[in-house]
Amino acid sequence: MSAHESEGAMGWAPTWTQAMTDFRGEDDEPPFDDVTVRMTVPASIGGSRVRVELSNRFADDPVRIGRCAIGVGGQFAEVSFDGKPSTEIPVGESRWSDPADLAVGHGGQVVVDVYLPDPTPYASANGFTFDRSLPGDFAGSPEFPLEGSAPAEINASREFPATNTATAPEPGGAGWTLPAGGPFLRTVEVAGAGAKAVVVCLGSSSTAMGWPQYTAALLPADAKVAVVNRGIAGNRIRMDAPRQTPSWGRAGLSRFDEDVLETHGATHLVIAYNSNDWGLPGRITPLDEMPTLAQLIDGYRELLERARKEGLTVVLATVTPLGPEAADEPGREDLRLAVNQWIRTCGHEFVDFDAAIRSPADPSRLEDAYAAPDHTHPNVNGSKRLAQEMAEALARWSERSPIPPAGRVR
Repeated sequence: MSAHESEGAMGWAPTWTQAMTDFRGEDDEPPFDDVTVRMTVPASIGGSRVRVELSNRFADDPVRIGRCAIGVGGQFAEVSFDGKPSTEIPVGESRWSDPADLAVGHGGQVVVDVYLPDPTPYASANGFTFDRSLPGDFAGSPEFPLEGSAPAEINASREFPATNTATAPEPGGAGWTLPAGGPFLRTVEVAGAGAKAVVVCLGSSSTAMGWPQYTAALLPADAKVAVVNRGIAGNRIRMDAPRQTPSWGRAGLSRFDEDVLETHGATHLVIAYNSNDWGLPGRITPLDEMPTLAQLIDGYRELLERARKEGLTVVLATVTPLGPEAADEPGREDLRLAVNQWIRTCGHEFVDFDAAIRSPADPSRLEDAYAAPDHTHPNVNGSKRLAQEMAEALARWSERSPIPPAGRVR
């Protein structure tokens, strides 16, 4: 048993995660060089100590972390790596920080600062928003000079998860829900949480956009249920990302072991994918990637079987409506309806995301009140509605069959 596994057995549990994906060759962010990255993420469960996992999963060269600090409630603690203030992460590997004696509250914010002293590409990342400093080491600094923008206020009115600090959110929850994330940060864990369950949410853009975080916020602190996000925008169950957009990630079947089974203490898996498997072929990817219904169901069944072999309770989520242009193609909409029919009747636990946010007048479309500007993804209100559906389902299942202690360690 590794040192991390041994510590995990003594009470560490994930309070926040993201699925790392490959941004090499994309232009989302310029490289880093003598700058500090600040990531502010929500805690789904509380604990008495905190530590972080930094990942260099996708890269061509090692990454040097000059310094790292963790902040909670305005109090920062510099963290070491095996007792040293800096570390180098080899290609394809990750490094865990030593613990910081900071108490984290359910629904609180954890700030993670990473100082990158050398030229470092934006490669291993996820999430939508993070802060980049002016040149210099500002890890743990109360004053964090942002590069080219003003600091975002953190107050009671701020959305949870955080809205995009670069774009003013639309009033009334009509805009995008863009949770925080960023480069290198894969996991935040807390000790002393006494987690009763760890719910891993595997999916694509609607999952990545934040309903798992909203779900965690709806659960009472004494439920001690961690709800963690392993969604990747553009992700598919069966096929890896197209060459032109590697950040859409490896297929769910390919990343299952890494993103689900390597989540410490995992007890539950929610499989919540969009329609990318049949929405992208012929529009963005080659048409010959279009799956049959049997192939789609086989993909779900393989995920189910692999999860059940590891003792996980699995929950399926129905697929919400496609974008308007795709929904108008009968073959694609027919596949969505057939997949949902199988999910509802296959005998497994499921949560009906489709019914929760589709339009009553036109079930092939999202309800306007829940639709983001592209009418393909949920807006803030839509993500909160999905979270409500999931939180209510977790409560029902807990009453019917008490949630087992989270003790699974990989």
